[in-house]
Amino acid sequence: MNDIINSCKLKNGFGPSVSATNTSPTKRPLSPDHPNPALPITEVSGKLIRKCAPGTEFVDWLVNLSPIVHTRAQAAGMWQALLEEGILSHVNKEQPFKDKCFLYRFRVDEDGTAGTPSTEDINAANEQIRESLSALFQRGPDATLRMILRKPSHERTTEELELVFEELLHIAALSHLSTSIKRELSSIIVFESHAQAGTILFSQGDEGRSWYIILKGSVDVVIHGKGTVATLKSGDDFGKLALINDAPRAATIVLKENNCHLLRVDKEHFNRILRDVEANTLRLQEHGKDVLVLERVAKQRGQHSAFKYTVMSGTPAKMLEHLLETRLGNQVGGVDPFLDDFLLTHIVFMPVVQLVDELAN
Repeated sequence: MNDIINSCKLKNGFGPSVSATNTSPTKRPLSPDHPNPALPITEVSGKLIRKCAPGTEFVDWLVNLSPIVHTRAQAAGMWQALLEEGILSHVNKEQPFKDKCFLYRFRVDEDGTAGTPSTEDINAANEQIRESLSALFQRGPDATLRMILRKPSHERTTEELELVFEELLHIAALSHLSTSIKRELSSIIVFESHAQAGTILFSQGDEGRSWYIILKGSVDVVIHGKGTVATLKSGDDFGKLALINDAPRAATIVLKENNCHLLRVDKEHFNRILRDVEANTLRLQEHGKDVLVLERVAKQRGQHSAFKYTVMSGTPAKMLEHLLETRLGNQVGGVDPFLDDFLLTHIVFMPVVQLVDELAN
């Protein structure tokens, strides 16, 4: 896609063959070899900007061009993917791609390397455009999500918050959190990216300011005197302990790959939304994965300890093991909601035959 754009093939619809005097009311078909009625020269803040067009026209062109693009939102996401790559840009570098009257232009028009496409260029574009648009169509939703996550909280619309919430439902590091907390996170969680491997995200001893979740890439966990003690990958999170305990960073985090994508929750929001939840959560892990998640809750008056733990999630076998250990150890009173829930719902995740086998073991 990048090569096509840079060679002035796909961009014919907004190319140099359009003149300022072209005011014909006849609607021409929109395709790579039929120029879109873009604005060739526009004055912006006292400056003449050549070969630009409003976002609405870019979207119109793409919706009319491709049968796989059914909505304007899909088209806008595809243009946003190109904007992230630097192939397209807002004329003043101030806006993400929006289906509005903001003006955008291609990089080749901005740096003056564009020329009039030849017949061979146009023919090649016609052959490649279907495959290129299909690939770009797949990248559009992620580009849209990243654009939303870069916005300040107060600028996110209801529809955008719902889109972020739907994505958070699929992130393993957040699976133990309630729906209401995920909805709160959808308004404040932000996207952060780093281009170069070897970048130090934070150093051991630094003040803890954020919690991170890895979307793409990997990081090394480095401790003074020990070197690299772990490598975290997509789906893993880090940085939480320093926020919960209000303590310095216990390790240095170094990016292991180029182009790492992270989600970030800053300290003020973590303290408001997550600190109590995380401080009261106990995780049992096996082979680096959570197999049992317990939440500490206050006991009723008159009981010996002020707190007890209730099961939030876990593997069927580990939940059964915990249930048997706590019951056999007489650690619960007469009312045990987890026991009731397990007996009522185990058939969904643990058939009777499996339950009998586990009990026999």
